[in-house]
Amino acid sequence: MKTKYDAIVVGAGPAGLACSAELTAKGLDVALVDEQSSPGGQIYRNITRATVNRHNILGSDYSEGLQVVKEFTEGGGTYLPRTRVWQAEATGDVYFSRDGYSGALHGEYIVLTTGAMERPVPFPGWTLPGVMTCGGMSNLFKDSGLVPKQPVVICGSGPLVWLVAEHLLALDAPITAILDTTPISQITAAMKHVGGALKRFDYMMKGIKMIAGVEAKARKKKVPLHRNISHLEAIGTDRVERVSCKKGARTLSFEASTLLVSEGIIPNTSLLRQVGVKHTWNPVQRFWHPDVTLEGRTNLDSVFVAGDGSFVHGAKSAEYKGRLTGLTIARELHRLSDQQFAEQSAPVKEKLKRELLPRPFIDALYAPAKKLYALADDTIVCRCESITAGRIREFIAEGYVDHNEIKAIIRCGMGPCQGRMCSSAVFELIAEGSGLAPETIRQHRLRPPIKPVSLQELANAKVGENDES
Repeated sequence: MKTKYDAIVVGAGPAGLACSAELTAKGLDVALVDEQSSPGGQIYRNITRATVNRHNILGSDYSEGLQVVKEFTEGGGTYLPRTRVWQAEATGDVYFSRDGYSGALHGEYIVLTTGAMERPVPFPGWTLPGVMTCGGMSNLFKDSGLVPKQPVVICGSGPLVWLVAEHLLALDAPITAILDTTPISQITAAMKHVGGALKRFDYMMKGIKMIAGVEAKARKKKVPLHRNISHLEAIGTDRVERVSCKKGARTLSFEASTLLVSEGIIPNTSLLRQVGVKHTWNPVQRFWHPDVTLEGRTNLDSVFVAGDGSFVHGAKSAEYKGRLTGLTIARELHRLSDQQFAEQSAPVKEKLKRELLPRPFIDALYAPAKKLYALADDTIVCRCESITAGRIREFIAEGYVDHNEIKAIIRCGMGPCQGRMCSSAVFELIAEGSGLAPETIRQHRLRPPIKPVSLQELANAKVGENDES
């Protein structure tokens, strides 16, 4: 197996595919590594194998991904599916596990296109079987055509909630309620940005039509749809059986065997933080994101970041970011002159600029609710170690305002997920309990391996080989 490349791209979503396609088109030697078994990332998951019916249900936004997949696959770059990256270094080294063994690759440049993930938000009962994310449900449908057959409740805030509701209504899933947690008050903040958003009138109308379509189908199917809800709770013994919430002073309750939740999308920064990329706090969407230039440059000369892993802007924006990064690296490796780079990057930058016009409006409208992390003390925050919000608050009250210190004492964030499921909540609890400005609080530190790797895989290591065959 060849181990040395001009560039190693981690993640085969729209950004990774576009970046790799640009690099291979310039004659560079590229390895695209990805955990999934086929290209597409989460947004275009299983796109090359999806049936016509799934394409029809998921719509044109999904099917458009075939073009960027085709561009990459016809370009001739090295593609390594089912490859789990668990460490990266600023030197250009990438460590992975694949097919029962571990190994290492080296690139003059590393491009991290790790994409985004749904914001993990603890609530009473969130650890019960039957509770899953909206994105998880979408992935099950994309992969296997699976649709809930028992009562399902959809709850949360953001475009993904409406998109999944649209798909499940079209599939005649037994939805017992659609619950929108977006505070009505956030419309005021969003309206400050409506001028820029209306410059993409087509984009805004697309979203409005989708929501209106969900409302119309919900009324027709007699599916309750409630807005401005709070205090979500999953109730059950061995699995979720009912879902409870509040709408003002009124308590609502719905039968459910499946509860789908989503409170927005955040950059998946685990690998980025492990390698040493500097991050910046965004006070609107309340997440850390890498400090990068438009072209994806970071504080590390050999490490670039592209796509939703840099900031959550959607699939088309991710593709354009990936292209800019690919063109930038091609110039760095003298495959493009400065003039050629300017000529080829200018239209991509213009498309990206246009794509980003609605984002300030969307980000303000679907900002995390102020009381999103107002957790009861007995709510489990760290699923791996069963650590409650109350236990974490005890340490904060004693003056521990660093997740890394709390982790060292009670293992919160030290389990198999490496803090991916709890670090956002712990961070918010620290900010709430300490009164410190979020940007002054130290981030949860990650050490390799950031993904589980077995001793057998390490024992079977193929490190240092460079078979060109």
